[in-house]
Amino acid sequence: MTKPAVDYSLYLVTDSGLNHASRTLLETVEDSIRGGVTIVQLREKHLDTAAFIDLAHKVHAVTKKYNVPLLINDNIDVALAIDAEGVHVGQDDLSCLEVRALIGPNKILGISAGTPDEAQKALADGADYIGIGTCFSTQTKTDTKRTLGPIGVRQVLEAIPAPQDTHLKTVVIGGIKEDNTKRVVVHSAGANGRILDGIAVVTGIVGAKDAKKASEDLLKEFKAGHTLVSSSSSTGRVAAQQQTHVDAMIHQFPDLLTKLRSESPLTHHISNFVVMNDTANATLALGGSPIMAPCAAEAEDLSKVVSSVVLNIGTLTESWSKPVVFDPVGVGATSLRASATLRILNNMHVDIIKGNAGEISAIAKLIGCEGTESIAMRGVDSVGGFSDPAAVVRAVAKRENCVVAMTGKIDYVSDGVRTVAIENGHRYQGRITGSGCMIASSIASFAAVSPNDHFAAAVAGILALNLAGEHAGTRSDVRGPGTFRAAFIDEIENLEPLQMKSEAKVKSVQLD
Repeated sequence: MTKPAVDYSLYLVTDSGLNHASRTLLETVEDSIRGGVTIVQLREKHLDTAAFIDLAHKVHAVTKKYNVPLLINDNIDVALAIDAEGVHVGQDDLSCLEVRALIGPNKILGISAGTPDEAQKALADGADYIGIGTCFSTQTKTDTKRTLGPIGVRQVLEAIPAPQDTHLKTVVIGGIKEDNTKRVVVHSAGANGRILDGIAVVTGIVGAKDAKKASEDLLKEFKAGHTLVSSSSSTGRVAAQQQTHVDAMIHQFPDLLTKLRSESPLTHHISNFVVMNDTANATLALGGSPIMAPCAAEAEDLSKVVSSVVLNIGTLTESWSKPVVFDPVGVGATSLRASATLRILNNMHVDIIKGNAGEISAIAKLIGCEGTESIAMRGVDSVGGFSDPAAVVRAVAKRENCVVAMTGKIDYVSDGVRTVAIENGHRYQGRITGSGCMIASSIASFAAVSPNDHFAAAVAGILALNLAGEHAGTRSDVRGPGTFRAAFIDEIENLEPLQMKSEAKVKSVQLD
């Protein structure tokens, strides 16, 4: 018997205690396989050996019917008794070397791994795959040392060789659900080309009312995440860096602004109290519609009606909605803001990160972008800048698989492949409180009408306010930052769509 080829895409882990009351565990296994489950692990912590063997025989009959491998959790005797395709063990169970000696070379062997060191040891000891976790908190794992989140999962993935250099496969486990699967796959993708080979799910399938549909939905999201990561690294998109493609994008901006003003999309602001009035007024002047609602109790209802979200940590709360635009105000200034930022990046899907040089520098350190310069923070302001700002912005965007916009004398935007510099703007924008927060609101408004291209939305959102700043700065009634503030709001309102094209100073940045 040779070791079977395994598709780890959708990995079911059973739990009789959480199985939906409307069906038997055997029905759950069969329904889930019909919905797309590719491998099954039978995990029964409270059965004696005889009862476990009896159940395992029955489950194995189902999995063999569909040619799906069955693994047994921890119990080697049960696995050998029913001739299961493999075994999964935890860090506190027998070692990989001991298990391999017992089951032989042709059985599948998996081991749980929660740290880079554990992953490297599993590889060295001959495991076929590792189960990385716990990703998020879950009722099936009460003894976990810590939750990893996608960033922690990525650190484990990057500790092992690239997929072409090793046989070791990877799955993630712990709190994996339909609404977070794609995010976990995308945000855990490693710089070494590692993408998760599968997701391991317990409650999301066994506890679902319809196990078949739950499996179909989970597999769809897993594949969507893989597609998104693959497309973001595709060499075919490199051509989009050329200035001709940037010019084509700018050519669409007048229509984008016209659409924004026509649709007036509703943007949910979980915002800095200090500048809430300014960001609301800027959004209204641009043509959007703001709702300033930092209360977590409203988030679920608002999520059904808003078109985009701005999450600003200038004023911290303990509960968060899912953001589109994340504005990590002063993230490098205090440990509280740093921990909040890391929690958000680990637990939420962020489409666009907007920050100044100090904030982007702090995020680069938090997510492990090696070799990034440190930019000091003085309160919420950055002190100094990067020697190669475009490269830093691209590195963070690529690392997080999202769009990153860094504001400053020259603004930079990147999605990890395309990178541009925006040279419009006026110096008074940096002399009034909240100008950066207003840009975040502008980006969110454009993102609402450009749902399929957040890179274009970020560029357009910055450009619109920078043009308004230029126009305000040349007015005869503007004598300093105080008069500029009022004129700035006026000129956001007065911005003509065609000016988004004719006055744009947006240049492609070519990076190696």
